[in-house]
Amino acid sequence: MMNFISNGVRVMALLIFCAALAQAADKKIQRDRVKVQAGHQAGQEIPYPGVAFAKLDTFEGLNLEDADKLYLKRDFKGAYAAYKAYSFEFSKSKALPYVLLRMGRCLHQLGKRFEAIKAYQDVVDYFPDEVVYSAGALYYIGICHGENGDDNKKIGVWARLVKDDDYVNQPDAGTALVFLGNEMERLKKFEEATEYRWRTAVAFLQANPGAAQAARGAVLVHYASRNPNHEKLKEFYVEASGFDGRGDNTGKPQEDGRYWNAVFNQVMGAQENREGVARYWVGVFGDLFPKDDGMRIRLCELQLIYEKNMDAWAARMNKQFESQPVTLARVIGWVPSWAREPKRQLEFAVKHGGPLMAAAPLAERIQMLQVLCAEIRASFYEKYVQPAVAGLKREEKISLMWALRHPLGLHNEAQSVMRSVSLDGMSDEGILGYGSFAAIYLGEEDVIRIFARMKDPMNATKARFDYYCARTHQNRPFQEKALAEIPALKKEPKYAGAALLWTEGDLLRGLGRFEEAIKAYQAANRQPDSTWAVTECLVALKRYPEAIRNVQGLESVGGAVAAQACFRVADIYRASGDKGKEVDQLRLVLRRYPKSGESSSAHQRLESYGVKIMGGEAKAEE
Repeated sequence: MMNFISNGVRVMALLIFCAALAQAADKKIQRDRVKVQAGHQAGQEIPYPGVAFAKLDTFEGLNLEDADKLYLKRDFKGAYAAYKAYSFEFSKSKALPYVLLRMGRCLHQLGKRFEAIKAYQDVVDYFPDEVVYSAGALYYIGICHGENGDDNKKIGVWARLVKDDDYVNQPDAGTALVFLGNEMERLKKFEEATEYRWRTAVAFLQANPGAAQAARGAVLVHYASRNPNHEKLKEFYVEASGFDGRGDNTGKPQEDGRYWNAVFNQVMGAQENREGVARYWVGVFGDLFPKDDGMRIRLCELQLIYEKNMDAWAARMNKQFESQPVTLARVIGWVPSWAREPKRQLEFAVKHGGPLMAAAPLAERIQMLQVLCAEIRASFYEKYVQPAVAGLKREEKISLMWALRHPLGLHNEAQSVMRSVSLDGMSDEGILGYGSFAAIYLGEEDVIRIFARMKDPMNATKARFDYYCARTHQNRPFQEKALAEIPALKKEPKYAGAALLWTEGDLLRGLGRFEEAIKAYQAANRQPDSTWAVTECLVALKRYPEAIRNVQGLESVGGAVAAQACFRVADIYRASGDKGKEVDQLRLVLRRYPKSGESSSAHQRLESYGVKIMGGEAKAEE
C-alpha cells in the first residue's frame, strides 16, 4: 500500500511538472536557444564573482576571503564557523546570499544533509531574486533528498527549479532536467520527456555539456527508433548543433551524411519494432546519395532487416556496385560488406577484383587479402597472388611473407614465400630480419645456417646469442649455447657492459651455477636489483645468514626498497625453515613500515599462521 501511495505521489509530481513546463514553453521558450547564465560550469562550486568581491569593503573582503580559503582546504567545520560569523557581522552585505549558500555547502559536505536543506532553503526564501544562488540552493536541496533516498522530494524540488524561467537557465538545472527526463521515461511518458530533453540539448550546450550530450542521445533514440519522425529529428539536428553538439555545417540534415549515419546506427541497434523502424527509414531515405557507396550499402542492410531475402539483398548490392566505374579501391571497400556470406564474398572478389590484381601494387593485393574472410583467403591468394610471387623483388617478398604470417594467418603460404627469398648480396641487417622470421618456422640448425651467411662474424655471434636467449626457458642446452657466445661478445665494446653481464648472471643462475652468477650480478652493479639477485643465489646455496646480511644492507636506502628488504628477510627465514624468526621479522615489518604493501602482505601471512597481532602491529594497513 505504501509503495502504491509513493508511486502515486511521484506520478502526480511529474504531471504537475509537465504542465508547468508546457506553460512556460508556451509563454517564453518556443524552442529557441535559451541564454544560459553560465557563471560557472555544471557540477562545480558556485563562486562569488570577482567584480562583486572588489566592491566589498576591506573588512568584508578579508573575512570572506578567509572563509573561502578554509572551504577550499576542505576544512568544512572551520569554514562553516567563518561563514556564520560573517553572516552575523555583515548582515547587510551584498555577499550574504553567497555566504548562506556556502553554509549549506559546508553542512552538506559534513554529511549533515537535513541541516543543509534548511540552510539552502534560507537562500531560496530570503533571496529568491538572487537567481544564481537560489537556483543553486534548489539544485543542492534535490541532491540532499536523493542522497537521503527520497526521490519523490527530489522530483518535487527539481520540478520547481526547472519550471522557473530564470532558475532553469542556470547550469545545474540541465542536470535536473536530465534526471526528470529519465523519471518521465521510466513512467513511459516519452513525448513529454523528449520535449524537455530537446530543450536541455539546446539550452545547455555550453553551460552543462554533459546534460546536453545525454539529452541529444535520448532525443535521437526517440525520433530515430522509438517513434520514428524524420521531420522532428531534422529540426532537432539543426537546433542542437548536430548530434555531437559541434555545430559544424549542420543546417541541411537531409544532405548531411553524419545525420544519416547516426540514424542508421540507431536503427541497426533498435530493440523494439526493428523491422517497422527499418522500413520507415528506408522509405524516407529513398534515392539520396546515389553515388555514396557507404550510404547505399547501409540502405541495403536496412532493407534486409525486414525483407529477409539474401538473393534480393545481393542483387541490390551488385546493382549499386556496378552503377559506377570498377576500381580495386572500390572492390576493397565493398568486400567487407559481403562478410555474412563468404561464398558470395569470394564470388564478388573474383568477379570484380580478380582481373585487377595483376596490375595492382603489392600493398593493394595484401589489402585485398586482409578484407576477405579467413576461410576464403587461401583460395584467392593461390589464384591471384601466388602466381606473381616469382616476379617480386626481394624486399616485396619479405614484406609479403610477414603479412601472410600476420595479420593474414596464411602460414604455409608465408613459408613458401620465405623459401623463395635469395640471401645473395643481402646485408647483415637484412639477414638478421630474415633469420628472425625463419626462426618462427624452422629448427635450430636451419636458423644458425642462415646467420652464418652474415659477413661480419660478430654480427653472427650476436644473432646466435639473441636466438638462444629468446628460447632459454626450461631449455638448458640453449642456456649453455647462449652462455658460450658471451666471451666473444665481451670483446666487442658495443655489446660489452652491464646488460650483457646481467644476462650472463641470469643464464648462470638458470643453470644452477650460483657462485658464478653472483660474480656476474656484482659486476653488473645494477642496484638494488643486483643485491636482490645475489640474495636469491645465496638462498639457493642455503647460505641463509649471508643472504640476510646482504639484503639487510638495503634497509638503509629507505622508502619502498627498505620495506621490501625487511620483508625479504622474513622470506629468507621461511626458506630456511625458521618459522619463529620469520614471525618476528613479519612483526617487525608491521611496526617499521605500517603503510607499505609489504605490511599488508605480512599482516595476511601472520593471520594465515594464526598469529595474534598486537598493539601497534594492528595499525598496519591491509
